[in-house]
Amino acid sequence: MMLAGSLKGLGLSLVVTGAAIYGVSGGPEESPIAAMLGVLIMVAGILLYFRGRQHTARSRAPRILEDSRPDVVYLRTFRADPSTIVRGLMQGFTTDEEQLADVLRPFGDLIAIGRPGESLPLPGAARMYASDAQWQDAVIVRIAAAPLVVVRAGVGAGLLWELEHTVRNVDPKKVIIWILNLQKTEYATFCDQVKTQLGIALPHIRPFGLFAAMLNRQNSPSKVTSGFIRFSQAWQPSFLPLPTVWAQFGYNDLRKAFSVALRPLFEEHGLQWRVLGRFD
Repeated sequence: MMLAGSLKGLGLSLVVTGAAIYGVSGGPEESPIAAMLGVLIMVAGILLYFRGRQHTARSRAPRILEDSRPDVVYLRTFRADPSTIVRGLMQGFTTDEEQLADVLRPFGDLIAIGRPGESLPLPGAARMYASDAQWQDAVIVRIAAAPLVVVRAGVGAGLLWELEHTVRNVDPKKVIIWILNLQKTEYATFCDQVKTQLGIALPHIRPFGLFAAMLNRQNSPSKVTSGFIRFSQAWQPSFLPLPTVWAQFGYNDLRKAFSVALRPLFEEHGLQWRVLGRFD
């Protein structure tokens, strides 16, 4: 934890220092070398801060996985994780997973199977690791005790197996499907697989409109609207769309939207609900 704190502290210091150098330089038109130096220092600071968060995530995982409290199980394809450090940095100072974990904490801590071979996990769900021969057993054990199972929509044989096991063995009201940054073609394939394999017809979700795309470059018209699908006792789905996020700064941009969208889930489970803002 000391290493994680040191990396995050140094990273933030470099971000502030780089921003100050860039500001004093007057920008690339007045002093291109100084401006570039400021940018490089900020990038280095962001990288160190991200590494610190990864170390924090790794050190916290054993405590979360070994305590007696039931955990929220997060199922996804590994393609849903940023595949490079650059893509990880593009999520900003908090990842989508971290924000969802904060919102769902009244249900329990968020846990997930870790990517094989990764040295440091993505900040967010606590990672548990298992071999190719053991991961299905690990999922079965964790799902059996989970107060909530979150499935991130995507395409993959492993994810389909996890979803099938969940549908066969978990109360429908304890299952939600998370849709975020998902291409229309991927969602259509996911729906086809769920219909064919499980007999569940997922709802049609409209793509982002041009106005939403103007607010956020990730809200492309080629993607379906972000949100969550929850289920009735008879596995009838209903869509909980994310409200529009107006101001995005790379820090907890989606936490309030997650909170608002998931309010019906909290109320259905009898849990106290409150909006989590950017700095709560």
